[in-house]
Amino acid sequence: MKTACSFRPSIIGFLFIVASVSPARASSSGPLSQPPKLAVLVQDPRLNLEMGQPAVVMTDGGYQPYLFCTAQGTLFCQAQLDEPPFHSKPKRVYHMRIGSALSRDQGRTWQPWTHEAGHDDVFIEGGGVACADGSIVLLDTFVMKTDRPNHGLGEVWRSRDDLRTLQGPAYVDFYLPKVLWIGTDDRADIKRDYARLHRSVIEMPNGELLALIYSQFNGDISPAGYLATMFKSRNVLMRSSDHGASWRYVSTVAVDGAVGTEGFDEGALVRVSQGRHAGRLLVVMRTGRELYGTHSDDNGQTWVRARPVAVPGVDVYDTAKWESRFVDTHAPDYVPSDEMYGNMVDPDLIEMRDGTLVCAVGVRIPARKCIFQDWRAPENGNYLLFSLDGGDTWSEVVRYTSGAPTTHYAGVREVTPHHLYVVYDNSIWKEHAKVDIVHATLGFPLAVIRSAP
Repeated sequence: MKTACSFRPSIIGFLFIVASVSPARASSSGPLSQPPKLAVLVQDPRLNLEMGQPAVVMTDGGYQPYLFCTAQGTLFCQAQLDEPPFHSKPKRVYHMRIGSALSRDQGRTWQPWTHEAGHDDVFIEGGGVACADGSIVLLDTFVMKTDRPNHGLGEVWRSRDDLRTLQGPAYVDFYLPKVLWIGTDDRADIKRDYARLHRSVIEMPNGELLALIYSQFNGDISPAGYLATMFKSRNVLMRSSDHGASWRYVSTVAVDGAVGTEGFDEGALVRVSQGRHAGRLLVVMRTGRELYGTHSDDNGQTWVRARPVAVPGVDVYDTAKWESRFVDTHAPDYVPSDEMYGNMVDPDLIEMRDGTLVCAVGVRIPARKCIFQDWRAPENGNYLLFSLDGGDTWSEVVRYTSGAPTTHYAGVREVTPHHLYVVYDNSIWKEHAKVDIVHATLGFPLAVIRSAP
């Protein structure tokens, strides 16, 4: 039952009308809810950021968006909808339908997209890459359990005409030595008979493809901190030498049963192309607490021990800033609890053409209560981090949503030199929403001008 207090779209500072396009319904027009504003927590004088006009990418849900950009600048966005999947066989599908939208004008307008009506499309949470030969390779996020020990089955799609047509699926082999198909996901009712490709696929100079998977291998039986049936993950690197037709395990990027509440999941991978770290593979990962990072200087054969990423202005353990919103800290029976800790979720990571690294990340304050209880703590929101030294430091940190409803998942891509496009949502899953919320995926352009060194 809805409460008397309702959340409604509002415009603060300026009013504009944008086209709202839904993959499930006809397009409509209406005012966008409160537009994002850049709050600069830490500023690098070498960077100047200019936000353009936001747009609605899709409605009818719009949860946890992912973004891909082709070499021609076409933007492809996916998000979860408030509808069940079609349960297309033999693929494994997410428990919510995945909607897609496409923009060929740098995000100013969006149109619904599907490969086949009434069928579950490729779910690009697994990542995509625009290859040097002009082709596009998209990976579905799920690598499915098979009867062959140490092997999984993944789904690959391809395009050679800038996503005007898509060929697939091709079901391809993933060699995962000692993989375990155990436990559940964070819903407790969904069996973990899969591994998850996540976010990043990159093409190496020799044409090989690299991708990240998180799963459990032999020995990974540490339970997640908030769900006994869910086990902490490890992140591993996969390589394909045949343009995605088969994949093999290269190395474990990070594993530690004592880290965070989730171990190492939701990783993002980039290859640094410029500066003193040129050729370095850099990975950032979710842990259920702070963001962790690691790197490899030998093409992924070995990795330095993963460490917390220092994000100036963001401390998920500084509970004194938000505790009083959720508990009475002056009550006689008050006891500090790790339930008040925050969580940095689902990082996205890219390198711009000028060498600037950009990381989009959500910060949940507190980790779970912000979604299930109250999102209004100002530290709770979506952030962009910028590094000008190959990931050694993150010298500019901005927050563009604060104390507002969101699932904290976002995507960022460089569309043209110095111009990013960012997608995020203003959603809370309806079963947890205590007010009436507009559920949509939104996007905005962001110019990033870097001064000469």
